[in-house]
Amino acid sequence: MLPADLHTHTTVSDGRLAPEQVVREAARAGVTTLVITDHAAVTWSPRLLELARSLGVVLPFPGVEVSTVHDGGRRYHVLGYGEGCLDEEFTGWVARTNEAKNERMARALEILRERDPLVPAMDRVLRGALPDGTELHPDKRLIGRSVAVAVVAATTRRPPEDVRADLVAALAEVDADAPGLSEAGRVYLPTVEVIRRMAGLGIVPVLAHPLWQHRTPNADRTALHADLEVFRDAGLLASEVASYHHVTPGVDTALLESVTGLGLERSGGSDFHGNGKSHLGRYGLTEPEFARIETLVRARRP
Repeated sequence: MLPADLHTHTTVSDGRLAPEQVVREAARAGVTTLVITDHAAVTWSPRLLELARSLGVVLPFPGVEVSTVHDGGRRYHVLGYGEGCLDEEFTGWVARTNEAKNERMARALEILRERDPLVPAMDRVLRGALPDGTELHPDKRLIGRSVAVAVVAATTRRPPEDVRADLVAALAEVDADAPGLSEAGRVYLPTVEVIRRMAGLGIVPVLAHPLWQHRTPNADRTALHADLEVFRDAGLLASEVASYHHVTPGVDTALLESVTGLGLERSGGSDFHGNGKSHLGRYGLTEPEFARIETLVRARRP
């Protein structure tokens, strides 16, 4: 566990804990520098900053994670750090990926509602509206399958495994009727354009878990190394070199050599979702390593 964690998620996107809970968990874990990087949404407020400060946790700058696609099919996630993440035009642009994913889920829920009127509509599922009147996540921007199953199961009082099977079938029906909803161009943005837009706004672009689609330790990395160079030339400034998404745990030395050889900084974070797959501070940065990332962010402030 390391003190700086630059890659975390909350209920605003697909995390299991609310932003305030993530901050509290960071304090308990000994993480003193935390960046929240929700998918296509910026989780940032004076109230959250004050809570973190009171617990001895610094939120140094806003962050975001954007799902992208490059060269016709290779998928990459790009993290962005800095005040430029708050730019309204930028946030509206990246939010399109969440809107596309939510539209697909909404259509699947409507199919289930036609068969069972107790199934809640999309707006209630997004809020996490439960039968007792409470809301699990009123600020949520992205609805994933697990959350939809939990809310529908609680509302209809059906076993989650039955709801999950019905939802999977409904999503397949949506994809058959409207295949365009899940096309890469709708749910992903172009990697190079994302990096260039970030750089133009003074946002520090960072590649997240670059090996996440390499399913075996000996997978061919030729395309990845070529892409890293393209991304560097577009404005990429850093890359993660370890992730629980990677086949081999811990720092990948070959990836680290590629990253440093291209003049990119090393970044790191747990990719915490609160689902037990990773823990706050895991794969993070030491204070000196974080200082180099922070220097990049400060140098690009307007």
